Amino acid sequence: MIMEELVAGVLSGLAVGTCVTYPLVLWLIRNLRGGALPPHRRERRARAELEAFFGPGET
Repeated sequence: MIMEELVAGVLSGLAVGTCVTYPLVLWLIRNLRGGALPPHRRERRARAELEAFFGPGET
């Protein structure tokens, strides 16, 4: 009984800690790098497709 509650508490603490810490870490990285994160993979792919279709420099 006590062990089950302990495991449940640890797991819920890890889940809440991850949900709270992950956005804070991303925010901190974004601010330390001058406000710019590298573009997302889908954005890079979309830009590459636009450049392939229209040619470089048109986007």
